[in-house]
Amino acid sequence: MTTALSTSPPRAPRTNVARADGSSAFRLRGRAHKAALTAHVLSSVGWFGIAVTVAFAAITAGVTDDATLAHALYRTIELVPLLSIPLGLVAVATGALLGVGTKWGLVRHWWVVAKIAISAAVIVTDAFVVGSAAHDVAAGGAANGLYGPVIAHVVVLAGATVLSVFKPRGRTPFGRVATEPAAA
Repeated sequence: MTTALSTSPPRAPRTNVARADGSSAFRLRGRAHKAALTAHVLSSVGWFGIAVTVAFAAITAGVTDDATLAHALYRTIELVPLLSIPLGLVAVATGALLGVGTKWGLVRHWWVVAKIAISAAVIVTDAFVVGSAAHDVAAGGAANGLYGPVIAHVVVLAGATVLSVFKPRGRTPFGRVATEPAAA
């Protein structure tokens, strides 16, 4: 049996240097890309799952006739930011790593910018609205201030998922500059 020898010269190792257009040559490839993508998908799915669970708990607490159950659900929702915010930050960090390490970039495409804005909005409302609104309701206040944010989290995180899957066209000004040919 004979084996064919490759006639092409060996490849030089890839380096992470800046290109002429200002973008980085850093790219996630192979196992590193799969690991980052897996971590991003798992953290994002978990974050969405928490949002759905919180919305379900809030709605259930609002319609039940059992005052003890309603109070327990509102007290549980008070604690959600302790889990939701760190998981959201993991989703943001892994998304940023994927953005920097892939052709999509962080601010080259509008769909990526929209996902960053959605993530920031959900984290901020978790930190400042959801927990305090649940506390107010558990202390005897009206639940009206709680329903909007928890339902909005489900909707916008689902929207972020749709953006990730369909990746609509449209480049930001930074994305257009990065794709223009360099001046000779």
